[in-house]
Amino acid sequence: MKMLVLGSGMMGRALAYDLKKNGYDPVVADSNKLRAKSVADSLKIPYIILDVSDQAAVKPYMEECEVTISAVPYFYNEQLAHTAIEAHCHFCDLGGNNDVVIKELSMNDAAQKEDVLIIPNCGLAPGMANVIAAQGIQEMDATHVQIRVGGLPQNPKPPLDYTLVFSVHGLLNEYIEPAVIIRNGTITEIPSLTEIEEITFPSVGVLEAFHTSGGTSTLPQTFQGQLKELDYKTIRYKGHCEKMKVLLDVGMCSEESVSIGTFQVSPRDVLSKVLERTLPAEEKDMVLMRITAHGEKGIQVYEMIDYFDEKSSMTAMARTTAFPTSIIAQMIASGTISERGAQPPETVVPPTSFIEALKKRNIIIRKQTSTPGTSPGS
Repeated sequence: MKMLVLGSGMMGRALAYDLKKNGYDPVVADSNKLRAKSVADSLKIPYIILDVSDQAAVKPYMEECEVTISAVPYFYNEQLAHTAIEAHCHFCDLGGNNDVVIKELSMNDAAQKEDVLIIPNCGLAPGMANVIAAQGIQEMDATHVQIRVGGLPQNPKPPLDYTLVFSVHGLLNEYIEPAVIIRNGTITEIPSLTEIEEITFPSVGVLEAFHTSGGTSTLPQTFQGQLKELDYKTIRYKGHCEKMKVLLDVGMCSEESVSIGTFQVSPRDVLSKVLERTLPAEEKDMVLMRITAHGEKGIQVYEMIDYFDEKSSMTAMARTTAFPTSIIAQMIASGTISERGAQPPETVVPPTSFIEALKKRNIIIRKQTSTPGTSPGS
């Protein structure tokens, strides 16, 4: 069964790798011929030179495929979802921006009419975290949910102790846009890079977690009225948040152009280029996740630590972002997910089957449950 993967970067390669390994026929598309050819040659799959901003060019390729998966920057996803509906092709993406996701979900009626399914935000968080949180909410009748997720270098280097494991566009967006949470039963926005807390993983040590945008995604709307508290915080090495906040406070993430000689430049564009140039991108990484669902039935804690895969030379961030998206695309293609329209992952992805599929890829979600009067794991 033919699948179209848009983008041949770190995530696109991982998507194509998993699709092929599981018996599908991926085609990778990118405007960068060298990058697309490199991925295609390494996986022995076909590739296409394609500008994803050109709807007329993209549509014929979508029409030939069962599912299209977007691994390009989030600002293309709204138009790509429109094109997929017109092409009668299912569509899912890695997400990255709440406003874009809202626009995609507004296409529900159009997608239903054309008998296709659009699922945005299928990656790590949002994505995997949404599906797992939904299971915890259901099983515990939860009223309080905390989601903590972060990608970190195994061997951090100053000054930011961070490695660039996905698009810098998405990274800065998480730090700039407000975080959407549920507090005291009400959906509200609070600034990102705030309310720092300590979080400990025994095999890693004491880290920090702080609010960032996009992690809760559609969960506040999906569970409004049921949850009293819901928040998402990004995990980093201690001190990272304060350093990034200084950059924001002095205006380095502003999109308003400034004059430098005869040139007009955006501080955000400058910062993006500097981060791309200076942050290590080849470091061995790890991804940490802890989701806690607390309700009348007790407390359920899901935890995951995934590491850079030596055998495939694949980052943990690529594995834990692309593989969940690939699993969801495969569930759509196989009919495991049969809904139509435009839906968030927590409403249509079956969590038990999803977690089992992750396990087959050696992404292990450990679950501990405590009922009232017991301790977790008993």
